[in-house]
Amino acid sequence: MFCGRKCCLFCLFMSAWGFLMLNLLGIFFYVQSLMLLESLPLPHHFPSQEAFKEQADEAYQDVSTRCFVAAVFYLGFVFIAIVAIRRDNKRRKRLYKRGPGHLRFRR
Repeated sequence: MFCGRKCCLFCLFMSAWGFLMLNLLGIFFYVQSLMLLESLPLPHHFPSQEAFKEQADEAYQDVSTRCFVAAVFYLGFVFIAIVAIRRDNKRRKRLYKRGPGHLRFRR
């Protein structure tokens, strides 16, 4: 076991929050929310309005895809945290069934 129960629960919470947040950001970039326009990796000057529109559409799609891919990674960490919590629960049940007597030192 790499970490304890509290660490696993914290990682589960943070991963679930990251998954939710990145999915929402991906959706907002996909629908091309104007509030996120300044977050796009675009140059400051454009030769024409059509060039700006074309590059902005491409950037929205690119950033949206990146958000969805990162959300999938966070979902993977959610599953890893769940597996770690389940393994810890099994270990605790196994130790509880043995009782406190198995921890005594033998002479």
